[in-house]
Amino acid sequence: GLLVETHDGRPTKIEGNPDHPHSLGSATAFQQATVLGVYDPDRSAKVLNSGKEAKWPDLVAAIGKLSLGDGAGLRILSGFVSSPTLAAVRADALKKFPKAKWVEYEALSRDNELAGSQLAYGQPLYAHPKWDKAKIIVALDHDFLGLDAPSPFFTAAFAKRRRVESEADLEKMSRLYAVESQFSLTGANADHRLRMKGSDVRQFASDLAAAVGAVAGLNVVGNGGGDKRAKFLAAVVKDLKAAGAEALVAAGPRQPAIVHALAAAINEKLGSACVTYTKPVIDKANSGVDALKALAAEMTGGQVSTLVILGGNPAYAAPADVQFSVALSKVATSIHLGQEADETAAGATWHIPEAHVLESWGDEATSDGLAAIQQPMIEPIHGGKTAAELVNWITTGKFTKGHDLVKNYWLAQFTGNQKEEMWRKALHDGVVAASKTADAVKVTVDSKKVAAALAAEAKAGSGLEVGFYPS
Repeated sequence: GLLVETHDGRPTKIEGNPDHPHSLGSATAFQQATVLGVYDPDRSAKVLNSGKEAKWPDLVAAIGKLSLGDGAGLRILSGFVSSPTLAAVRADALKKFPKAKWVEYEALSRDNELAGSQLAYGQPLYAHPKWDKAKIIVALDHDFLGLDAPSPFFTAAFAKRRRVESEADLEKMSRLYAVESQFSLTGANADHRLRMKGSDVRQFASDLAAAVGAVAGLNVVGNGGGDKRAKFLAAVVKDLKAAGAEALVAAGPRQPAIVHALAAAINEKLGSACVTYTKPVIDKANSGVDALKALAAEMTGGQVSTLVILGGNPAYAAPADVQFSVALSKVATSIHLGQEADETAAGATWHIPEAHVLESWGDEATSDGLAAIQQPMIEPIHGGKTAAELVNWITTGKFTKGHDLVKNYWLAQFTGNQKEEMWRKALHDGVVAASKTADAVKVTVDSKKVAAALAAEAKAGSGLEVGFYPS
């Protein structure tokens, strides 16, 4: 939920939309910096064919000649799909090309969270921590006040119980325990912080689950950290049990699925009212590293004749053992949509400049489904296209502008006789009031399955460990 200020038709300043519940009128440094991308002199400005400058008519002719049939040789690789319109375009493409596959991959993602809920509950779910409801918070390698915060919402919610203006506020004040390797913003704000290797957090979570009785058959092994860790663990357990419904244990995106599952089990055992779960409103069935590896194997094996890459730079950002650049060279026709002439653009048959987020029509939904319309502040400076426009073009053989794709999608979602008015209100407010938000689901942790998965996991190694974090 962002508001963008313009001068002479050019975006100059970004702030949060006070009417959007996830931004509450604030914007992160990353969000404010996106305006600089519009004027980046290194942005992709030309269509490329095998790395050399080409003309738009050449690209139009090439897309017109694509013979995709039932889509058996077609693969589409995108980043995280959070746009309802793009999800609808994806559904149309897979309906026309039933044997095609669509893969999502992000170098930084919430895949571990979904895998953890799959392990704990038997289905992929998003966790929604209520930071303002919790009296005792345990952050397991989770920088929810910094790197891992998607919006200012987490910080604003956490701050509600940290302001002390009276004795009554002191009684309600929350206490934060942080367990982490890198010194994070969350660690800096924690009342108590325990430093350990990222791979050791799993054992700490296991010990915590055993100590509160969340998973049967586990024994507290003290984490091998001596008196300091044992005392820290004892203090955490005592506070969590005392807090009960006001207790919250949250795992970070770098931690494996088992840690997320253990956090869910601990919260359930404590009777925590500080976290709810919802099903993804946009399907995430074919996403993550394993899906990318399967795609690369198909590319290398000659099963992919046409590959469409929507944004990002997988030739650079994919794990090294995937050998994505080598796999890309095996594909007869590859089309890359991107904002930079990067490694993926250099290896693709065709590269198309991607329209910046402030140049294009679109929409975005939060993980629980609340949507907002994305309006352009300026026409695409380099004639860039959006992911929805490109996929729809390949699917229908006709080019439809992003505005029409987005508007037609939402007019179909609105009910009643006031559809045009509802569209205008959504544009004005920055929040689509009619968007379907997912209801919290009632779930129970399968503790036996969690215990079995924990027993099957390899023990953490010894010696030096390298931790990778977003810059």
